[in-house]
This record gives sequence, structure tokens and C-alpha cells, in this order.
Amino acid sequence: MANRGWRSQDTGRSGLHGKVAVVTGASRGIGEAIAAALAAEGCRLVLAARSTELLQEVAEELRSRHGVEVLVVPTDMGDEGQSRALISAAAEHFGTVDVLVNNAGMGIFGAVDELHLDDLRHVFEVNFFGPVAALQAAVPVMRRNGGGTIVNVSSIVGKFPQPLGGGYTATKFALQGASGAARAELKEDNIDVILVCPGLTDTEFSQHSRISVPGAEHRQGERHSLGRGVEPERVGSRTVQAIVRGEREVYVTLFDRALVWFAVHFPSLLQWVLVYITRYRRRRFEEVDSSK
Repeated sequence: MANRGWRSQDTGRSGLHGKVAVVTGASRGIGEAIAAALAAEGCRLVLAARSTELLQEVAEELRSRHGVEVLVVPTDMGDEGQSRALISAAAEHFGTVDVLVNNAGMGIFGAVDELHLDDLRHVFEVNFFGPVAALQAAVPVMRRNGGGTIVNVSSIVGKFPQPLGGGYTATKFALQGASGAARAELKEDNIDVILVCPGLTDTEFSQHSRISVPGAEHRQGERHSLGRGVEPERVGSRTVQAIVRGEREVYVTLFDRALVWFAVHFPSLLQWVLVYITRYRRRRFEEVDSSK
């Protein structure tokens, strides 16, 4: 299955110990969980996110718990220059980059016909152009090193539409397409490209998403996801397992996989379901304060 294969042929255990892994969006949620799972394997880490303070807290915890070397590089993945500079800083400090985990991302909620295009462009910068820029910067380093692994964290809604989340879905559709192409293009360079597709996860994602629903902007920062989902640690451990195995595409739960299968094989039924979900979500997003 793997063309890189971070597994010891002698012991059957992970061969990630001592490898250099860059993780974006590492200050909280899924990114923090992936970083912790990589640290448990003995990886040297480069942690990136916008908040220096939160990154330092994560770094100190991982150094203390796992005894690994951690470099903190505050980075806004919505800025192409900073995305590329992140890889340069990692390669300069450690001499190489073995694993790149493009996890940083943000949501945008609102009907497609009402989205503020400036907001949508920004979300594309963070969710798509930033990861592609980091990939482009990492590939030459990995080629010189004889190979590596690039992980793009997408979502199951990169497989089917999300009512009032069409802008976010579009960014994940784009990331999925680029990942599939890069996987084929980089195979001869011994570089794995893995697409991780989590479902609903218990993080602060919805609170940090942009609200582009007219009349509901005041709800920015509220939790509005349809449930809590799985713990981010489960996504982290499953992602590292996929890196070790050199998998192509990853689902975290059987339910996530089944939902995507249903969407692919029963598009008409899916459309019927999405109409009703749209009505439900619109009522939640357009709810106004009783005091107004």
C-alpha cells in the first residue's frame, strides 16, 4: 500500500522516530491532536498557527510529555508568503522536512447566493491556497531527502454538499482534487499524499468560522454545529496510523465512510435530505435576538 512506508521492516513498528513533521493549525483541536500523536511516535515537530502564545503552550506540553524537540513558527496560512516561509524555517532548523500536515482551516456559513465574496476568498486562501503553497515549498525538500508524506486534512463535506456551508465545501472539494492529482504526480518521487476526511469533530471549529448569513452576523463566535462529534484525539491517532501505512484516503469512523458512500450512490435521496437540513439550519442561523 505504501510507497514511502514509515514502518520498520525489522520490528514492524513505526519508523517515524526522529523524523521531522510540520503541522499547521497546531494550536488547538485536530492539529494539536495530530501533533501530540506524532510526538508520541518520537517525531521532531514544527508547529504552526497564528497564536504564538497557544503554540508555545502546546510545544511545552509535548516537550515535557514526550521529550521531543519542537520548533514554533507563528504562521498565517492565509498568507502565501508565510506558508512558504514556514517550510523554509523548518528545513533550515532541522535540515529537512519528512512529513507535512496541512491541517489549518476555517469555515464559512451562509447560502451561496448571499456569501460575502471577500470572506469566501479569505477562506479559500486559508483552506486551499495556503496548503498548496506549503506543498509546493515542501516537495523540493522531500525530493532531496528521497521522499516524504504530505497530509491534507479535508472533510467528509469535501465529498458532498453542505447546506449553508457551500463555501467551505467548495474549498474542500478543491483540496480533494489537488490532492488526488498530486498523489499521482509525486508517486515516482516517493512522496505519499494522504487525504484525511474527518466528520463532525468536537472542536471549536464552528466558533471560529465566519458567519455570512444576513441578519445573523451577531452570532459570530457561537457554537452552531449539529452535534459534538468525535474527540480530536481519535482523528490524530487515525491520521498518524495512515502516515505509517501510507494510505491514500482516510475516514475516521465507519459512519463517516457510510455517509459518503450513501451520498455517492444515492444522490437523489441525498438531495431530498439536504433540502430539509437547509430549512433546519436556516432557522438556526437567521434567528434574531428577542430583544431586537
